[in-house]
Amino acid sequence: MNKLKKGDDIVYTFPNYLSKDECNHYASTIKDLGKGRFGWPERTQNITHDPIVERLRKFLNKTFNLNLNITAAQTQNWHETSSSSLHIHTGAHGYRPEATYTSSIYLNDDFGGGIFFTKNGIRIKPEIGLLTFFDGRTVWHGLEEVTDTDRKTLIFFWGGE
Repeated sequence: MNKLKKGDDIVYTFPNYLSKDECNHYASTIKDLGKGRFGWPERTQNITHDPIVERLRKFLNKTFNLNLNITAAQTQNWHETSSSSLHIHTGAHGYRPEATYTSSIYLNDDFGGGIFFTKNGIRIKPEIGLLTFFDGRTVWHGLEEVTDTDRKTLIFFWGGE
């Protein structure tokens, strides 16, 4: 586990949480989109009931002594030209206000751009199998534009403490 901290931002990373074979399996379920404008229904798939959710929940609860429950889990395709501005998951600025924590698992690294960043300067270049975990209510975060090939992830929104 690595603890990245800049200012008030804290993001935990766990290299190789999933194997390359597991990542390839999940990535193969995500349709390539390429360049264009696509909405969330085309870019995501619900995986809330996939076994990876319970596996990750148990791991995070044990690692951080928490009592997390899943509020949503998805595959996500950050297609070429997509990006995300700084945001949090609460209040007037929030997407997924019911979520306390957010985690992602990166499934590929053969794309350009797509760097995860926080308001205070944490930057993470995705690596296959890398797990991230942070408080999505307080850590303003975003994604630099994906410039080449689709960036594929699993994303989890957790409620509870």
